[in-house]
Amino acid sequence: MIGQGRFWGGTNLLTGQPAYLTTVATEESEVIVLSVDQLRAVIAANQQLGDLILGAFVARRALLIGLAAGLRRVGSRLSLDTRRLREFLARNRTPHGFVDVESDQQAEVLLLELGVAPAETPLLLSGPLALRNPTNGEVAEALNLRPARAPTRVADVLILGAGPAGLGAAVYAASEGLSAVLVDSTAIGGQAGTSARIENYLGFPAGISGAELAERAALQAKRFGAGTAVPVTATGLSMENGHHAVELDGGERLSGRAVVVATGASYRRLAVDRLEDFEGAGVCYAATEVEAQSCEGKPVVVVGGANSAGQAAVFLAGRGCHVHLVARRRDLAATMSRYLMDRVEAHPAIDIHLGAQVRELHGNASLHAVTIDGAAGRIATNALFVFIGADPCTGWLSGALATDEDGFLLTGQDLQLTHLDPARAGRDRPPFPLETSRPGVFAVGDVRSGSIKRVTSAVGDGAMAVRMIHQYLRSL
Repeated sequence: MIGQGRFWGGTNLLTGQPAYLTTVATEESEVIVLSVDQLRAVIAANQQLGDLILGAFVARRALLIGLAAGLRRVGSRLSLDTRRLREFLARNRTPHGFVDVESDQQAEVLLLELGVAPAETPLLLSGPLALRNPTNGEVAEALNLRPARAPTRVADVLILGAGPAGLGAAVYAASEGLSAVLVDSTAIGGQAGTSARIENYLGFPAGISGAELAERAALQAKRFGAGTAVPVTATGLSMENGHHAVELDGGERLSGRAVVVATGASYRRLAVDRLEDFEGAGVCYAATEVEAQSCEGKPVVVVGGANSAGQAAVFLAGRGCHVHLVARRRDLAATMSRYLMDRVEAHPAIDIHLGAQVRELHGNASLHAVTIDGAAGRIATNALFVFIGADPCTGWLSGALATDEDGFLLTGQDLQLTHLDPARAGRDRPPFPLETSRPGVFAVGDVRSGSIKRVTSAVGDGAMAVRMIHQYLRSL
């Protein structure tokens, strides 16, 4: 209920996404309507009011997600496409509810009214919007997450990857007057966006979820004028007419005077039989509000010994789950922050299994149990959360940039230490600290060799890269 003197609206007004709710006046009212441009002007002109408005917008988005309001996803919980759609919407912080045709008696009536066959599900519904088994790209276009076509002008900087490092680069580049385009193959926030709670990030003493941090950063980047596009996958890097050219999966190209590679790393998967059978049907690589809603109050298994696993364990235990934390190491101290390890060890709803691994997965259409080493043996659960590290997302480069033996991008002095010395190829100066083997292409965050796998350092990488880009552009 919006009372006298209150304001209504959400982040979609600034991101260009459609409205998820309508507003109805129940009594005679006077409403002041602002256009999007007028709203942006108000936010820019009055910092205190702007901060209040943006804070309310972010809080409302979180509330809508928690209430499962907004779009409606209609389909079978056993369908791989239904699960794919759920993950895409969740990763992109899109409020939505779910109507399960397996258990909801009204689902069949709804399908008959719409003239939709079961094979055409899942459906995505919102007002006039009715998409039948849409691809992620079709959903992105319907929700205006990406432009219909690539921009034709040459950007000052192309930022590939929208995790903390890429978002940091986008915010600082746009705020300093550089034209920036930020793209990601999945969602704004990257791997950090799946973190249930980040508690060691400067300025948030009570912690903040990775998704909310990413949403705030994306709003900042938009506020300063950065362009964003999701999901757009980079498939190659080349030079074209004196500019860097990034090839996209749709056959289009983006051109930029400089490039920031922030493609991060992809989740490692357990080496266990039938893993693919249960991915999306019990096996998860993120612990967000959406996953918590499906397993609240039930036993779950979390695999991993680093901060991401510890954060997931504490978050899920706080939602009433009995958590079994399974770590291959016999000591968490080497991989988990002390404050987090203390919380994990002290929580009465978390059982820790050290020196153990998952050996078997059990179930039919969905996961029912897992078998681990040790006395615990077989554990009944319908949710297995996997946080065992990641590998660099550099395969798309096809050798265009120098990497270390593990595939992470070499930068700065590390290039000069290689026997090939690619740092001198095509340039008459040593590389900048975050510059790769190709002049004008910078690597930040987890994809960079020797990086510290922390959100704070990733954001710092992004900010520092912008300073080096200014130096590089001045030298052209």
